[in-house]
Amino acid sequence: MAKLNVWWMTLLPALLALAVYAPVAGYPFVNYDDPFYFYSNPHVVGGPTAENLRWAFEIHGPSMWIPLTWMSHQVMAGLFGTDPGPQHVFNLILHAANAMLLGVWLRRSTGRAGLALGIAAVFAVHPIHVESVAWVTERKDVLALFFCLLALLFHERRCRSGGWGSYVGMFVCHALAVMAKPLAVTLPCAMLLWECWPLVGRLRVRAVLEKVPLLAVSAVGSWLTILCQQSAGAIGSAADFPFILRLQNAAVAYATYLKRLVLPDDLSVFYPYPETLPLAVWLPSLIVLLVISAAAWKLRRTLPALAVGWLWFLGTLLPMIGLVQAGAAAMADRYAYFSFIGLYVAVAWSLDAWLKRQPELKPAVAGAVGAMVIGLAVAGRWQVSFWQDSTALMRRAIEVTEGNYLAHNNLGLALEERGDTAAARAAYGESLAVRPDHTQALSNLGALEAKQGNLMAALDLLEAAVAADVDHAAAWHNLGKARLQGGDIDGSREAFRKAIDIAPDFGMPRYDLAVLEMGRRHWDEAVTLLADLVALAPDHADAWVNLGFVELKRGNLEAAERAFVRAVGLGSELGRLNLERLRAERGSSPAEE
Repeated sequence: MAKLNVWWMTLLPALLALAVYAPVAGYPFVNYDDPFYFYSNPHVVGGPTAENLRWAFEIHGPSMWIPLTWMSHQVMAGLFGTDPGPQHVFNLILHAANAMLLGVWLRRSTGRAGLALGIAAVFAVHPIHVESVAWVTERKDVLALFFCLLALLFHERRCRSGGWGSYVGMFVCHALAVMAKPLAVTLPCAMLLWECWPLVGRLRVRAVLEKVPLLAVSAVGSWLTILCQQSAGAIGSAADFPFILRLQNAAVAYATYLKRLVLPDDLSVFYPYPETLPLAVWLPSLIVLLVISAAAWKLRRTLPALAVGWLWFLGTLLPMIGLVQAGAAAMADRYAYFSFIGLYVAVAWSLDAWLKRQPELKPAVAGAVGAMVIGLAVAGRWQVSFWQDSTALMRRAIEVTEGNYLAHNNLGLALEERGDTAAARAAYGESLAVRPDHTQALSNLGALEAKQGNLMAALDLLEAAVAADVDHAAAWHNLGKARLQGGDIDGSREAFRKAIDIAPDFGMPRYDLAVLEMGRRHWDEAVTLLADLVALAPDHADAWVNLGFVELKRGNLEAAERAFVRAVGLGSELGRLNLERLRAERGSSPAEE
């Protein structure tokens, strides 16, 4: 019977997670970061080739050094192609496993099975974690925490029983967690906190020394991530984000996370960074943090779980709180995926301590906690529904935030993809009304105007886009297409070349420049561009067709035939027609294919 209870308590959080997140299996990708992390990234959709695996470990954008996450995407692409369903399901499986592991770790390290079950259940269904699970881009969250929890289980065994096997397991899992996402860089410090309570009861010099190799891994991971973010231009300057504003925003962000612990009703995929923060906003937030910190310090001996949980929350969130600003977000729900474990522990053990003085209230509180978990599950399922497509996700972000220029821009992209150009134009306009120099909105609106034949307006917008961000490859690509549409061949070639130089992996400007050179009968230039493109994107059927055509013009019939064969293998009807025509002229048999 006892063994049955243990299995039930272990599996229940995972089952709750599966129930809340089940709809994501049928959701598409969203247009915020998913293209860069998955379906438009040739190093991912190409599968786990030797070249792509090497790329996973290199310094590059779009954000941070996450080789293990890149490899997981590559393997999934190799198995399932670009179908979003398996990607979502894998994220969900990892989240369910994390909920289960969290409960096991808490039960083993504290001996409090009921509290462990409650925390794992809340973690499984809390709406603030939806972003980490329902967003394919955030594979790095669920994958990193999976290895963090395994490392914590090895750490618990090391503290209880010793043995170098446990230490090696802890070290390896920590390294894998850092390779999945740098949220794990604070894990060694969290381990030391956990030794102060509940594992050992004090901080030992030996324990600190044992964490030095883990801290070295964290330092390397942090350094590589900074290099990646610098390469992508994601590190904010002091001019863009003054340090005093960063401090103020950090206080407000910490307090907002606390509010969303109990009232997660205004969650957004993106929170714009404020230009200023009034005293009436940041000072109360700072006071709340100081009061809780003082209470945790005062009760550190009688209620150590409060101090440990609070420090866990503050410390694990510190690298992501914006003191070193990466990107343009003031905060993010995904940052709560690891850090909220500390809050859950602090609240659960504080409530337990209070009930020890009020034992007659235990039945009522147990019922209230059960109702809270159900309520959070309902709210979590509701939050999941906003991830059904980009339109719903961005409209929700606009609804719950102010001045969300990014959400307006991405809503415009989603509406344009649906064919609603008028609404898309309005959405881009809303984005530019908030931030007139927002390069993506300028570029997208310029491209839309070009498609609608409004060439002068398009050129003005696209010139403004590249002026706002001279390193924006997509804007240069759109400018090249608009210039070509206006007959400016040299200007178009210059813009396409600029886009290729900025983003060598960006296939579209390479393809469009090749078509331009084909039109100019510059066969050698075209074949070089197309050969580079098919090496970068081997499933680009049109590129193979054009490569075959250019090789024909150069008199390389065998190379042309190979290119057409490859296009046919990718389902190209035009490739089939060209191949048949070529073979008829050469007198070769289709059987030679």
